[in-house]
Amino acid sequence: MAYETLLYEVSGDIATITLNRPAKMNAYTAEMGFEIADAMLRADADPGARVVIMTGAGNRAFCAGADMAMFASNIKSREQEAADDGAEHRRGAISLPMIMRGLSKPTIAAINGYALGVGCTIPLLFDVRVASDNAKMGVIFPRVGLMSELGSSYLMPRLIGLARTAEMMLTGRQYSAEQCLAMGLVSQVFPAAELMAKTRELAGEMLECSPLSLAMTRRALYQGLDGTLETAMQFEGFALEKCYVSAEHKEYVSAFLAKRKPDFRKLKQ
Repeated sequence: MAYETLLYEVSGDIATITLNRPAKMNAYTAEMGFEIADAMLRADADPGARVVIMTGAGNRAFCAGADMAMFASNIKSREQEAADDGAEHRRGAISLPMIMRGLSKPTIAAINGYALGVGCTIPLLFDVRVASDNAKMGVIFPRVGLMSELGSSYLMPRLIGLARTAEMMLTGRQYSAEQCLAMGLVSQVFPAAELMAKTRELAGEMLECSPLSLAMTRRALYQGLDGTLETAMQFEGFALEKCYVSAEHKEYVSAFLAKRKPDFRKLKQ
């Protein structure tokens, strides 16, 4: 699939998806939503990619929110449907949260600049969020007469707590990178000029790990959001048995005994 709003590149076992509307501060459109979903599925199925990074083109924004032209179009289409004898509203939306939850590979959002509205809620779907020191994040939906989406009312309280989430979502305020770091919305902040290099270093640490272990651990973490201690332990037991008999675990043991570094890359199918 050729993308109009994204760039997709794989290098060094890392897939980089770049929101590519820099003249519009990478403003979100319906087409971008479809392309993000396709690109994430593509990266997950790509044998040449083991970690996925998403960032924004340019140095001003990750994604400064939804494109105003899309809002205007949405209003017009909804008004037309309401006038059309209550016709059912058909969006044809792809469930990006469910796609992200079902991925097998680690994901990192590298937030470079403004991340507002949907530009703030998309990163919540990623395993790890890092930011440049000039980043600003904000759930600005109430200031434009809307509310947050993409499961953010479920995800954000689990990331930063209910009180902080309520403050963000009920004020529509924008927060600096350092404030986001302090509340745990991002895990690291880097100088803007070093963001992608540092993010790739982080991805490189993930590449040192067993892909099966990462996939199982990722699944366990997200199942744990809704499960109990008992169900978590049951899945851990199941996953650990899979890992014990995996080629990746055997490679680690062989490498340890031979006093060499394990090479999980050579085990790619």
